[in-house]
Amino acid sequence: MGYQPNEGQPDLLPQLTFNRRWLEVLGFTTGQRIEVITGPGQLIIRLAT
Repeated sequence: MGYQPNEGQPDLLPQLTFNRRWLEVLGFTTGQRIEVITGPGQLIIRLAT
């Protein structure tokens, strides 16, 4: 987990960066639709059905 500057504000915004090779190994390709599901302590990214 990294942080993104918050336009000069003291609060930092959490940020995730995904590597394209890592996504490709998992079966994600350019142009596919994804679904993002969130819950307490979890973030799920999967191909949309």
